[in-house]
Amino acid sequence: MSEVNVSKDALIKVKTALNEYHIDLSGFSTKIEQQSSDISKSAEFEMQKIARQIEDTVNAINQLKTKTNQLAEAINQMTNEIGSAEQKLNNLQSKLAAGQSEAVRIREQIAESEQAAAEAEGEAKERIQAQISRLQNQLSQVESEIGRLRNETSELKERLSQLQRKIQQAQAEKAKTEDELRYTERHLDRLRNKQERMNAVFAKLNDSIGTMLSTAKSFETRAVSKTEKSAGNIDKCIAAVDAYLT
Repeated sequence: MSEVNVSKDALIKVKTALNEYHIDLSGFSTKIEQQSSDISKSAEFEMQKIARQIEDTVNAINQLKTKTNQLAEAINQMTNEIGSAEQKLNNLQSKLAAGQSEAVRIREQIAESEQAAAEAEGEAKERIQAQISRLQNQLSQVESEIGRLRNETSELKERLSQLQRKIQQAQAEKAKTEDELRYTERHLDRLRNKQERMNAVFAKLNDSIGTMLSTAKSFETRAVSKTEKSAGNIDKCIAAVDAYLT
């Protein structure tokens, strides 16, 4: 009888172990699924991260292109303004030269008239003096115009210098922006290549996860079935032992 009791105790221990194993097996595919879900979420997060990086880089490229176009337009406008200013400067210098020549001519006339007045007498002298007065008024007007032309010429030359400095600055900034644009475009290419590789890896990962889950569920189903069958057989053995003991 003691040997039978020992056999029954052994059977009970085996059944207990089978029950514990059954519990572990029942949650096996669920654990695998949860872990797989965590992996997928982590991969999706990385995919979203690189997608945002690409979007930010595209926006940066568009901003750099806009800035480059604006600088090119500004350079073009200033170049046109320089052309107009240089033409105006040439006209002013021509007028200034003409005014200076006119002033020289009038001074010569005044000098000749003064010499003639010194030699004349009476009404002739008065006429010459009146002529000198008119010439002096003309000279005053011409000199005033010369002064105005000189001021305008000086201001225009300063404006030309400012425009040339601004063009140089804009050209330097445009060159710098274009370098930054080329670098950013290369960076975008690298990001897109990385995204393509990640897409391929992510697709393979999903396939692998699907296969693994299918295998895990199949294994769990078979193992649980076998465990339940074995537990049932042990129950029959225990029942047989109980029947023998009674």
